[in-house]
Amino acid sequence: MHVVGALAGTASALGEYAGHSEGHARFPLVDRAAGSVHQAMTVAELAPGGRVDLHLHAFEEGLYVLEGQLVLEVAGTRETLEADDYVFVERAVAHSLENPGSEAARWLEVGAPQPGADLDDTVFPKGRPPEVETELAYRRERFEDGQLPPPSSALGLAGFGAANVGGASLKMLIERDFGASQFNLMMVEYVEGGLIKEHDHAFEEGFFFLTGEIEAVLDGRTYTLGAGDYCWSGVGSMHSFANRAEKPVRWLETQVPQPPTRHQARFRGEWEGLVRGE
Repeated sequence: MHVVGALAGTASALGEYAGHSEGHARFPLVDRAAGSVHQAMTVAELAPGGRVDLHLHAFEEGLYVLEGQLVLEVAGTRETLEADDYVFVERAVAHSLENPGSEAARWLEVGAPQPGADLDDTVFPKGRPPEVETELAYRRERFEDGQLPPPSSALGLAGFGAANVGGASLKMLIERDFGASQFNLMMVEYVEGGLIKEHDHAFEEGFFFLTGEIEAVLDGRTYTLGAGDYCWSGVGSMHSFANRAEKPVRWLETQVPQPPTRHQARFRGEWEGLVRGE
């Protein structure tokens, strides 16, 4: 199972944020309605002067700022975030957002385990928010271009190698060492000719494209995707990517749940060769 779409064609749905925010828009890319069972991937916006009231979640949350400026109030601290800053917020840690700038702010938001259970999993406390015993309430960092390693086949992921990957760079942003226990968020770039052969996983992946253009093959169907487009591959969904263009392509990618330490991918060519006894 897979999903392909464009942010430009996605309708805003405030959901539980209605009545608890101002100048706020939310564009759901991946969620239960799309077929996911593990995550929600959303692009959110705040108009100048906009706000999201103090709230907490029953899931871990990652935010990557795409443009504009955000002020995140969390754990008694006010963090000013700009494009390419990213944050992990622990489960049940109360936080709020506001846009003090003169331009709209936009960010990618990842939640896992998947929101939408029978219980209220996004709560706007009327009084003092509950105190949560945690070693890490939140963590923030900033992505810089120089953090991407030179393009190669060495992605640093178990089961990936030169026979199946080329011309690729990967920078892990939010993962276990960063504080998350439910999901990974990473920055990926393929140079011209970069590719990864057809494979599947025992986890879901979400992709939001930032620059360039990619040829994506998902469950045997071929798509050309560019900036502002997105796709999602479910557990066991075969997919491959190739950069046929002259410029690099870059995207933000989620993995949910966090992959195992071994056998992170099954490449079709390798597996069929093994079955044939090659």
